[in-house]
Amino acid sequence: MIAHGACPWVGLRPFGIQDEPRFFGRAIEIREVAELWQANRVTLLTGDSGIGKTSLLHAGVEPYLANSGAPVVPIGDLRYRRTLPAPVITARGRAVFALLSSWQPATDPARSVGLTIAEFFRRRIATTPPGAALLVAIDAPEAALRQPGAARHEYRNFRNELEAALQAFPQVHLLLSVRPECLAEVHRLAGALGVTPAQYELLPLDRQSAIEALTRPLLGSHLQFDTGVPARLVDTLSIEHGTSGAVVEPAMLQALCAELWEGVRREESFSGIVQKMLDDMDGTLAAFCTRTLLTLTADHGLPDCEIGGWMRRTFTMSPDGASPHVAKPAPQSDRPEEISDTVVRAVEDRHLLKRCRLASEDGFQLQHPRLASALQRLREAPIVRTDPTSAELVEEAEQAMSAGNMNLAEKYARAALALAGDAHGGNRVAALFILGDVASLRAEHEAARESYSKALEMKFAEDPKSPTIAYLFAAIARLHLLQGDIDNALGNARSGRITSVRDTIITPLEFGQALWYAKQYKAAIKELNAVLDRDPDNCEALRIRGEIYADLGKSQQAREDLSKLTTVAPPSARAAHVLAVAPHASIPRSELDELREEGRTHGMVLLNLARAADRWRDRNLAAELAGEALQATNPRLPHHHRAQAEKIARRQ
Repeated sequence: MIAHGACPWVGLRPFGIQDEPRFFGRAIEIREVAELWQANRVTLLTGDSGIGKTSLLHAGVEPYLANSGAPVVPIGDLRYRRTLPAPVITARGRAVFALLSSWQPATDPARSVGLTIAEFFRRRIATTPPGAALLVAIDAPEAALRQPGAARHEYRNFRNELEAALQAFPQVHLLLSVRPECLAEVHRLAGALGVTPAQYELLPLDRQSAIEALTRPLLGSHLQFDTGVPARLVDTLSIEHGTSGAVVEPAMLQALCAELWEGVRREESFSGIVQKMLDDMDGTLAAFCTRTLLTLTADHGLPDCEIGGWMRRTFTMSPDGASPHVAKPAPQSDRPEEISDTVVRAVEDRHLLKRCRLASEDGFQLQHPRLASALQRLREAPIVRTDPTSAELVEEAEQAMSAGNMNLAEKYARAALALAGDAHGGNRVAALFILGDVASLRAEHEAARESYSKALEMKFAEDPKSPTIAYLFAAIARLHLLQGDIDNALGNARSGRITSVRDTIITPLEFGQALWYAKQYKAAIKELNAVLDRDPDNCEALRIRGEIYADLGKSQQAREDLSKLTTVAPPSARAAHVLAVAPHASIPRSELDELREEGRTHGMVLLNLARAADRWRDRNLAAELAGEALQATNPRLPHHHRAQAEKIARRQ
């Protein structure tokens, strides 16, 4: 039952699992995808942007399988989550943390810090009925499967860890929901497992399914269509799709529903809104485009007409100069300098453009042919600027973080902070949390500490028993540690332990690391032993302890801990392992150079490589690496380690 005054449709966002009661029109697809997933080691769900892959998985396939008793894990993804501050999401990277967190959304996020994908599989298989496949999925893994420059090491490690875990547990059946342009990368992953993936292409809605998706959410609502009206509305959006006949793209149907609700919010007559749409659907789409483009131009600091003008020039044409404009595709490269890749991705994510394949290269086309006419009428549509709430701004900031656009995330978070008053203290904390994450990821440690400290103060006043308080103390401790401020790192780590109301591993891990940097080796190892007594496979505790043992010259113990990390070892652990096996073994120069590049700002990575080179009697290389270690800032070397680096540097 829909509450009076509540929107019966989800609008322009994807459906979530909580939206299952109002997700209609995909019954056949739900069953077919579920059957493929259960029967195949790797299943690919493909389809263009806006076709509804995310909605199908969350609101359709997952609950369908769960209701049938199948061992299905919540749908995974790599989105940003404001659950743990960025500094404490380990050196293994945000992608692994995001995936593990999404697979266990009801679990304390701190439990994902020391967990590996393989260990997650092992634990879940232990509770799976014998002979049954464990069903796991990753929605939109494109970023991790490709190799973006700034994050190539992190995503390479993510892929290696995922591949190794899948090879170790053949009972796991993986579903990947991807856009068509990423199929080559997905097939490489399947090839590494020695399997041919099953593939399911999600198509637009047929006419009857579109009518069902439009009307059935209204059951129990105060809104009702007149007889025959839904079919007429759907027909205005129908396009021909090969042998499938007339179909409707879900993104455009959701845009129509969003426009219907906009009219309801303006207290217009529902029947009047519908009639206006039937009389002038292009005008309705022009209003939708106008609102969307105003948001996009504001987001990216462009003039109001910039993106719309580019889209009109590039993706529409009049056959003879006098006829109405029609849609046409264009190459990806066909855009002015101010329309960056980031802007194009944002337009695609807002479902105004979708990718297509041209004769010579990849290109884009309008999401729907009718947008060609709508774009010509942008100036006719009334410009309605609605003021967002602080909660909506926080959500926009989180989406910008997921897209990797930290400038936009900062903009939205600052706007949310300015708008949120005392009555919305939770939104103020959320905005400060995001600002801290942005600054931390930029290695702006002072700014990050300031934001986290303000969030901590507010969280104390709001809910002194919240585990977020311990997480924020841990983040502040880590930032002090990165700056070489050992005393303040220890103080904040201790405070996190004292205030923690939940048995979390975050605070002892941070405390142990701070004790190590303070040269309190025995106390540090004691903290880590306590974590490993409870969780012997905690890879973060093993990493820190192994690095301490390598630092102490206890090579055997270091190798035992660090060898357990295998594919999940970050640069600091790999450099410590190089030190632990020197001088008896060395690594190829190409591997050393790669590790040196990955850890170019990490003092301990560079120092351990310098110490290893010194043991190999390569004094020139050792001195060079030691000099780089002394210049490193993320983290800086503690005082006693600086002394070691200076000593090596002087030996040249």
